[in-house]
Amino acid sequence: MLLATLLAFALSEPCAPDWRFLFANGPQGEDVAGNRDALIAAVRRGSPLRVGWGEAAADGSWSVEEFSNVGFTNIMRGRDLVVQLEPAMIQNDYLDAGKATLRAEPLEWRAVMSTDGRFDAQMTDPATGKLYRTLRQRTRIHWYAFAPDPKCDAREAVNSAPPGRKNILVESIKPED
Repeated sequence: MLLATLLAFALSEPCAPDWRFLFANGPQGEDVAGNRDALIAAVRRGSPLRVGWGEAAADGSWSVEEFSNVGFTNIMRGRDLVVQLEPAMIQNDYLDAGKATLRAEPLEWRAVMSTDGRFDAQMTDPATGKLYRTLRQRTRIHWYAFAPDPKCDAREAVNSAPPGRKNILVESIKPED
């Protein structure tokens, strides 16, 4: 019991790693809430990310909030993140939990999101790889990192691209047609 109490206390400490909201951008990339620099620093410290976004009717008759883990991440010009989200299967419904099932004819969803407000998604047939649909959108995006509170995160934020650093091309191979 004492161990469980101590563990619960340790996890509730502000410096313990936890999923933390760090930043929100608007549809045009404007800063809406949180701190963009704290988000960039969390990435440079190796923290995994999640994003959240959603839509709702003005009259409140429907709403959907969506969240995804982030895979591949770019920091561009030291200001913007561009991330690829984990793939998911398309559902039959996103507004009624009783109808939310996987499609009989599966479609896989992949997306790229950016702190500049862009949200580009593609749906493909997983059996053939054929592109079914592309959606280009702009939206408010909430950014979360699994990290200590930024005020007490002592991990080094490593800049992997200091000025003047270029990769050394060793070989570039294109398959023959």
